[in-house]
Amino acid sequence: MNLRQQKAQLTKKKITEVALKLFDERGYNEVSVDEIVRKSETSKGAFYTHFKSKHEVFLNKFREIDQFYIQEIIGSVTQEHSSSAKLKKFLELQMDYIEKEVGWDVTRTIYVNELSADRDSYFLMSDRPLYEILKSILEEGKKLNEFRQDLTVDELMLICLRTMRGILYDWSLKQGGFSLSQEQGVLFEIMINGIKNEKRFKS
Repeated sequence: MNLRQQKAQLTKKKITEVALKLFDERGYNEVSVDEIVRKSETSKGAFYTHFKSKHEVFLNKFREIDQFYIQEIIGSVTQEHSSSAKLKKFLELQMDYIEKEVGWDVTRTIYVNELSADRDSYFLMSDRPLYEILKSILEEGKKLNEFRQDLTVDELMLICLRTMRGILYDWSLKQGGFSLSQEQGVLFEIMINGIKNEKRFKS
């Protein structure tokens, strides 16, 4: 990456950080592109070079998180031997990353704005790496008879996703008032035990 590209990346990062902070403080609809540009000490040209709209700032943050799944999680998860261990590692790494790299304030801002009814939520886009990795783990677990056979992969996905969203929402609601890394271990252990194939593990 040359000097010009490095400068462009720093500008994009600065705009993103300022925009997310303003959205959190004032609400998405109350913040204009002009204000983002002014507060970030950049220009409208720079903003529209990197983003098509304010909402594109959120999409950029999601893409950044998705890159973490691709670059970091896949390698770590595949080293585990059982599907339940892979699922546990996947959830552990995800929550650790969100707590340390994203933060409760940005997470809360994302949740608030993804509840908007005037567009499709990025949370529900099934081609995200998060969903693809999770689905592959659950499919493997079903095939190996590790997970419950009375539930489809889609039903198992819903259980996992709703549990993940629940702890993140509560963590954001309490303004990071508890350790996400620690609490996820207890919650997800209960969830994983609930989707395991008891007949196999009792035999």
